[in-house]
Amino acid sequence: MLAATTTVLLFAACHSSSTSPTTETPTSKTASLVVTFNENPVPFRGSGCSASIPQGWYTSARLQETGGVAFTAGTLTQKLNGSMTSLLAESFDSRFGACTDSTFTQGMILANGAACGVVGICTSSTFGNYQFELTGTDANGHALTFTSPVLQFGTRPAGQSIPFFESSPKPVAPTSIPPIRSLFRGVN
Repeated sequence: MLAATTTVLLFAACHSSSTSPTTETPTSKTASLVVTFNENPVPFRGSGCSASIPQGWYTSARLQETGGVAFTAGTLTQKLNGSMTSLLAESFDSRFGACTDSTFTQGMILANGAACGVVGICTSSTFGNYQFELTGTDANGHALTFTSPVLQFGTRPAGQSIPFFESSPKPVAPTSIPPIRSLFRGVN
């Protein structure tokens, strides 16, 4: 009986020592984006939007990465009144650029960095709101889609003249706001 007990104890000791510790792979961090609009709702502006259509709705936007992982932008989709529009068919780089307080790499938002731009539309038409969606991939290989909050447009003042032609919908900031104007490289 003593031999049987010793064999059981040795088996138990050998069995427990042969168990290897489990290693868990840590989940990689994911980029996280937050947008801040300078104004919401955005008032209708009778001037300062573009040379051919001076009126419209526009405001500054800051797109901040808060997860500590760089984000590479893919597709920028812009919507008016909840629907995609060909009036705003642009790339991320044509709409967003460097913020005054951060470095910028074209096509990316660096880890804990930001991209700034002017969002909205210059138009002779009337719309109630704007929203954008940005797809891309973070530095850890995660595919991401970011949808901004809805940016509400203020009403067009009564008696506002509306021209009968359309042109480039990209807002051009008024000269009285130098940081915004610097975002529009070569746009009139």
